[in-house]
Amino acid sequence: MQYIIIIGAFQALVALWLLIVKEKKVLSNYLFIFLLSAIAVHLTIKFVIFRFIPDESIRQQMNTFISVCYGPLIYLYTLTKTKKDFSLPQKWFIFIPLFVLMIAYFTISCVFIILNKVNHHLLDSYNSFSLGLIFAVNLYYPLKSILIIRKNKNLISDKNEFDVILRISACILLMESLVVISKILLQFFPQSIEIVNIALRSVSYFLLLIICLLIIRKNFKTEIVNNSESNVQLEIKNTDAEKKIWVNTIDYDNKFKDIWLKLDDFVGTKQLFRDCDLTLDSLASKTEINKYQISEMLNSYKNKPFYRYINEYRIEYFKKSVELAIERNDNINFLSFAYDAGFKSKSSFNRYFKEIIGKTPSEYYKDLLKKNSLQLTIDQV
Repeated sequence: MQYIIIIGAFQALVALWLLIVKEKKVLSNYLFIFLLSAIAVHLTIKFVIFRFIPDESIRQQMNTFISVCYGPLIYLYTLTKTKKDFSLPQKWFIFIPLFVLMIAYFTISCVFIILNKVNHHLLDSYNSFSLGLIFAVNLYYPLKSILIIRKNKNLISDKNEFDVILRISACILLMESLVVISKILLQFFPQSIEIVNIALRSVSYFLLLIICLLIIRKNFKTEIVNNSESNVQLEIKNTDAEKKIWVNTIDYDNKFKDIWLKLDDFVGTKQLFRDCDLTLDSLASKTEINKYQISEMLNSYKNKPFYRYINEYRIEYFKKSVELAIERNDNINFLSFAYDAGFKSKSSFNRYFKEIIGKTPSEYYKDLLKKNSLQLTIDQV
């Protein structure tokens, strides 16, 4: 078992070095850095305990607090890949179990050092509490991560990301299933408690080693893809500019024609633009079109950013509301119509209206009244 521990710790340090040196410094990579650091610390602590602590009860039974953060870290990584503008401080509370167990672990360790002996009642209490908490946390968050990525699979453009989340979550769940297996085995073979603990802990440490390998594998695959994309971009830059524009135009038309018809029909007929909280992510979810496809299609195929596209629909809806109110001789409230069209604030409505129509809402309204008055005069004549 000690060999598995030291190999796993070394593997975690290698993967940690690869992430720190080669990967972009973004939140998702920092989360993997934290995960690898936690695994390295976990296995190092276990190696020190097995190597230098003579008391068998501590070596075989005292749970290491740091394993309680594995599930939350893969959950946070999942959120970075499926939620736009995800903020880590919003989820600070999921690390409360880690801090609680860390305080308990070091407090009990200090008590044993001061007493110069192991209090088995205190050790059993800590083990029961920590085991239950670790089991609950590392069961809940990996399961939630799997459900999130399956539900938002279309939002994850890189298959490597989908696979690594799924497999690491499965490894963590398998580690926690060993708790149930150990309880069942000890019911039938209570005299073999030491053998059962050693066997299952060895499997658990082996699974940590696999997690490190999965992160290394994902790191190399991402690097290969990035290099391929860089080579493709270099080839494109070296082609004739006029030919490149023609090829891109044809390519965009073939690539996005059907998707654009589907998207625009959804936005128009379902009036998705009237949702004031509509984002690229939520639009992708509602239309079942990858958000990166939508972004590329709008910017490259239609030459307009996402919010410009949505706000054009909102302004057209606002104009129709004003025209209908004039026909019915109803009271007109610009702000009420703007909110009904999907705008969230007066300032954004005025800014986009001026930018798209070229007039302020008041100027547009006055011109519309003049036009209707002139048309009425012509009709009367």
